[in-house]
Amino acid sequence: MNLSEKLIKYYSTGDSEILGHKGQYEKSDYNILCIFLFEWLKLEHKRFLWKQDGRPTCSKPLKLDPAATFTHIIPDFIKNDEVFRHSLKIDGDKLYFSEEMSEEEIRTITKMAFDYYNPERHY
Repeated sequence: MNLSEKLIKYYSTGDSEILGHKGQYEKSDYNILCIFLFEWLKLEHKRFLWKQDGRPTCSKPLKLDPAATFTHIIPDFIKNDEVFRHSLKIDGDKLYFSEEMSEEEIRTITKMAFDYYNPERHY
């Protein structure tokens, strides 16, 4: 199972055991984790598409806001879950793809997130 598959499975079922932390955090924490990762993965896929179209762009890390809940729980997921550990790393105040990830794996998980995560916008 890759990172996007794990996030999609959690997001569609709400079962925190999928993320390997059953009951350790509030449901809102798991949801925030998924939303932040989905949004970043989607943007990374868009950047890839823009680059394919010749637009000047490159992959960028996700900046971790010290005040955000996500910033405080993501290290625990990376430390304690094989899929998160294989996929992500933190360096300073930024979240990156792990060096273990091949370009093909990155393209797969970013496209999966792009295709799957499309919340309705309310204005």
